[in-house]
Amino acid sequence: MEPVYKYYKPAWRSFYKLLFLMLLLIILAGVASFIGPLKSGTKYFTWMWVIVAVVDVLLFIYVFIKRATMSLVLRDNPDKAEDQEVAFIVCHPTRPFSSDFKQSIEIGLANIMHIKVGQTMMQTLFNIGDVIVTSSGTSAEEIFAPNIPNPQAVRDEIQVHARRYTMPNPPQNPSHMEPTAQE
Repeated sequence: MEPVYKYYKPAWRSFYKLLFLMLLLIILAGVASFIGPLKSGTKYFTWMWVIVAVVDVLLFIYVFIKRATMSLVLRDNPDKAEDQEVAFIVCHPTRPFSSDFKQSIEIGLANIMHIKVGQTMMQTLFNIGDVIVTSSGTSAEEIFAPNIPNPQAVRDEIQVHARRYTMPNPPQNPSHMEPTAQE
């Protein structure tokens, strides 16, 4: 069997609130650019667009960094016991010199107890959701991966790989059983 290594990142469309805010700022700046010159001259127009452009660029950089620093990882390599896990990895770019810069939570595929998908109404419309994984050692949610695209398919895929390690082994050759005596 071939090893499986899959990485799931939050969807771009999961940042719909921030993307809507960026669009709203551009619209407000456009409206203000028509009203502003009537009251105070052209300098208001220039500064309004500069401020909006800077805020929009900063919001886009924040969205890019937030998406790039989170991932849900499925590792299933039957040949290596240490590569049979689901992991959630998150980096905190605001803490570059702290021991909390990179945090990782791993659950072995054999230890997975429940996998849930949580969605708000907006997440359902955009086909994104939160994947929540619980292990057999605790009853609390251990992995909470927000805004994963197509979360039901991700859940199903993790369950398929986890079942390989939690199901009892079937007999290798069922034909080796002795036939029953017939009268």
